[in-house]
Amino acid sequence: MIPSVTHSKWAALVKGDIKAQFKVFAGNMMLSQCNRRLKNDQSADMLRTCIQEAHSFFTKYEGVYGHELAEYFR
Repeated sequence: MIPSVTHSKWAALVKGDIKAQFKVFAGNMMLSQCNRRLKNDQSADMLRTCIQEAHSFFTKYEGVYGHELAEYFR
């Protein structure tokens, strides 16, 4: 199960504070893109947008990333 969008570790993932390395590269690219966007715009709105996008992505591909993602949210 993908953690709630309100879970505090989402912010750390999209900011790059947690260095996630997924076996399927698209997840790494998705988080890298959010990280780059947040380096250019550190507003709360951009952070919320990135968290929403990451949550949507990982929810859509839960079958691919669910087990690995659970390790980062322990």
